[in-house]
Amino acid sequence: MDRFSEKSLLSLGDYYVYGLIDPRNKQIFYIGKGTKNRVFEHEKESKGSPESEKLKLKTISEIKDAGLEVQKIIINSNLTEEEAFAAEASLINAFNYVSDARLTNIVAGHHSTEALSVDEYERIYGAVELEEKDIKHRILVIKINRLYQRDMDEKVLYDAVRGVWRASKEKVKKIEYVFGVYNALIVAVYKPSEWFVCKEAKDKLPRQDIVLTPNNENRVFFVDERYEQGLPLDENEEFYLGKSIARLKLNQSAQNPITYLNL
Repeated sequence: MDRFSEKSLLSLGDYYVYGLIDPRNKQIFYIGKGTKNRVFEHEKESKGSPESEKLKLKTISEIKDAGLEVQKIIINSNLTEEEAFAAEASLINAFNYVSDARLTNIVAGHHSTEALSVDEYERIYGAVELEEKDIKHRILVIKINRLYQRDMDEKVLYDAVRGVWRASKEKVKKIEYVFGVYNALIVAVYKPSEWFVCKEAKDKLPRQDIVLTPNNENRVFFVDERYEQGLPLDENEEFYLGKSIARLKLNQSAQNPITYLNL
């Protein structure tokens, strides 16, 4: 079956939410919203689709190569566009919260944030909000929304925050503390002891998967010797950690992940 009958289309209404199922393991691997025959169109998409869809297309291709068909379900129908957006986003968030059922959707959903446990929600949205007068040091704020994962290892978090970043080495030398920020919550605070330029310190790169190219070889990263020695947080790190930067005057939605405070 590759399309609905006219009678079924009328029954579906304006918008519906659907799921694509891998018949090999009976798991939903994609959630979408659509109108008319949208649910059937994924298998017709070419290899030239946007980067964000490649994992979905790879899964579909593997199913086809196994001589099977993608199974399709209608989860909800007769929705307004706004209702469909909300339902799609909620389902994506719920599925992605369960680690063994992650979807091939890259975008979480329209105006959506990821699912959080009640403890995580309280920690992020109930955090004490820093005011301008609370910032008494030269700070580099690094937003790690895409890199951060719940319950991530401390060393992985450290490497995620410390680089590599597009910034001036001379400018970052003035930095006293670095905030690793997730959804305005300060999840990590470090005190850089030294900054490096990637091409000048290839043996010290934060991660082994970093491949130097002309686009990133001049980016910078730092080391925090106190952290690496296992020393406790100083009083300033303890003060900043776990607080929110939501009230500070900086562009929270800016594409550049780094921002300076008090520089």
